Amino acid sequence: MQILLLAAAIAYSGLPWEAVAGFPLDPAGSYLSELAAADQPLGWLFRALDLTTGVLVLIALLVGGRSGGAVARRGATLALAGFAVLTIVDASSPMACASSASLRCARGDAANTLGLAHQIHTVSSAGALAALLVSAVLLAVAVSRDAGWDRPVGRRLLLALVVSIVAVTVLVSVLAVLSTDEGRLMSGGGYAQRAQVLLVSLYLGWFGFLVKRLGSGPVRVTASPTDAVRPR
Repeated sequence: MQILLLAAAIAYSGLPWEAVAGFPLDPAGSYLSELAAADQPLGWLFRALDLTTGVLVLIALLVGGRSGGAVARRGATLALAGFAVLTIVDASSPMACASSASLRCARGDAANTLGLAHQIHTVSSAGALAALLVSAVLLAVAVSRDAGWDRPVGRRLLLALVVSIVAVTVLVSVLAVLSTDEGRLMSGGGYAQRAQVLLVSLYLGWFGFLVKRLGSGPVRVTASPTDAVRPR
């Protein structure tokens, strides 16, 4: 499970693959998902990476077995499965074109005239991110409530990661809303969105280790007062 999720994190990371491809689009003002658009020469590669991510996450969760334990832990696992399914849908319904590279495409995106697949991509992309956020928050709750968790540093790091993902997501969402009229992401927003994807990838890679650790730590047992007088 851990190895599969690490592989999924690498496939989803985005920025390293974009660098290998030579930054086909301006990273300051484009979404990473634009690299997977139907009109991009390397669109097939980035769609394959997203598809691989979704499939690997699903297989990892199946290999990991039942999502037992606390309700929050089960919820985190189910939400991550939802992220995987929606990521597969997202990769199967690419954007029609890259808005940052074409004014005509940007205007069509703003007017919602780029076809059904483009609209499905928009909805599934937002849904996948929402599912991931739910998973991260629930896992943080599960870790904070786990009586056997004896690593406070790990707990704080997870909390910091979750807060960072939420904060960057809010920032990207605000920039996206401000960019709606012209259909293009504001300059600088692309950097924030890439940071968001890297943080999500970090969560994916860490998820397996955290779930395995839950409930496996030492539980301190205290003696009952009656134990002292109980017959041997």
